[in-house]
Amino acid sequence: MKKICYLGLIIFFSACNQQEEKEPAPLPEQPPEATTDSLQIVKGEAKLYVWKNDADYTRRKNSEINVASINADSLIKGLNQMYENVYLQKDKQSNDTLYTFIKDSEFLTNRMGSTGAEVYVADVVMNLTEVPGIKYVHIDLQEGSHMQPGTWSRTNFARYKVVE
Repeated sequence: MKKICYLGLIIFFSACNQQEEKEPAPLPEQPPEATTDSLQIVKGEAKLYVWKNDADYTRRKNSEINVASINADSLIKGLNQMYENVYLQKDKQSNDTLYTFIKDSEFLTNRMGSTGAEVYVADVVMNLTEVPGIKYVHIDLQEGSHMQPGTWSRTNFARYKVVE
């Protein structure tokens, strides 16, 4: 009887230790390159912007964008792709001012530093004021260490010089 019990236990444990061989899970397909009339994402870089500002007070114009086809919604989409940790949303446009907001502004206002926040606002303002009829951009957000809500125009970023 003991032999049968031991034999049963050996069979039981060896059955438990056997694992089915599974085929490795297939790799996820690479997403197709996203394109619209004026949006192209190549190697993770958003191309839907007119100006890209840098911390050294320079700005570069995007030679690949068709400025005639831009609008506030498409530029906001491009800005959100450039700054994946900051999500800008459009509220409304009233006269020559575009009203926007950032619900979760902690990354921008506390973690990007003063220079990072300034470059971000420069990118937002310089791009959105390229849209005909927009001269000012108001950004509503929760104030933090490096930024507070406000309204800006191109004149606030006059020290950013164009480079090629």
